[in-house]
Amino acid sequence: MTSTCYHSATPKKLRSGAWGALIKTSRVEIGDHLAITTKAGKSWQARVTTIVWTGDDVTICATESIPSDMPNGRSKRRFPRRPGLDSYEQECEDEGVSMTGSY
Repeated sequence: MTSTCYHSATPKKLRSGAWGALIKTSRVEIGDHLAITTKAGKSWQARVTTIVWTGDDVTICATESIPSDMPNGRSKRRFPRRPGLDSYEQECEDEGVSMTGSY
């Protein structure tokens, strides 16, 4: 069984014209959750639906937004994170998920 991992990402326009995400790791799987943040500081949560391209320490993927559970469109839910971890990717590694790639 594979656990869901959490990653930080930025928005990326895909060749199809749809918006996806750019993640600075090659260790991304379909179903992983993302915290996508723009340069302007707007952020939202999304889920990886398709891996479009993977290179050395970078992945481009198609995503779907995770609906907010708050009436005003903002969610107070945050990705789980344990003290002492520098990134969401380390949390995945800590959970014993076998992935390739390096920092």
